Amino acid sequence: MTIGAARQVYEKLRLGANLKVITSQLEDYNSIGMAADLGAYYQDTSGLFSIGVVLKNMGAQLTTYDDERESIPFDFQIGISRRLKHLPFRVSATYHNLHQWNVLYDDPNAEQSSIFLGELQQQSENRFGTFTDNFFRHLIFSGEFLLGKKENFRMRVAYNHFQRQELTVENFRSLAGFSMGLGIKVSRFRIEYGRAFNHLAGGINHFSISTNLKEFRR
Repeated sequence: MTIGAARQVYEKLRLGANLKVITSQLEDYNSIGMAADLGAYYQDTSGLFSIGVVLKNMGAQLTTYDDERESIPFDFQIGISRRLKHLPFRVSATYHNLHQWNVLYDDPNAEQSSIFLGELQQQSENRFGTFTDNFFRHLIFSGEFLLGKKENFRMRVAYNHFQRQELTVENFRSLAGFSMGLGIKVSRFRIEYGRAFNHLAGGINHFSISTNLKEFRR
């Protein structure tokens, strides 16, 4: 269960918060936790540039499965969005896990290289590749086309490098890490559909209908 609220504190700045109650059950085991999200959103006067900062999942486990208390996956994110001035297209980038630099999976089966008989250069190249891979695992890139006279029709696509690296099956092609969606506004309602390709085994579909209650007062 989630309860959220937002408020515009200045002309260009908005603040918001969510309070979440988390429940989990596995056979006879139960666990309850509470977490909160805090966010700030800034948009310039032109509406072309915006930046947001979010602190997600700040909380703790209240009741545990056994005597061991588990942590809630905290995430510190910052996102930047820029709409092109002469093209109906918006590009965005999100950097997640700012509080933790190393997000690589420590694979116990990975081969270990050693500095022996001229392997120093190879290890240096591996370090650069590891650094680059780890850096891009923090980033999510997305783009959105705003189509129509009133931009009522929208097309979106995004790429999550962390998800692709973690969920891609070796020697099999897939769209893991990619997601796409469509949105259309009909009268006072906006209808949205999205598809996230998580793994060869399947993905996630999102469908939502939203409206602005202020439009009914006009």
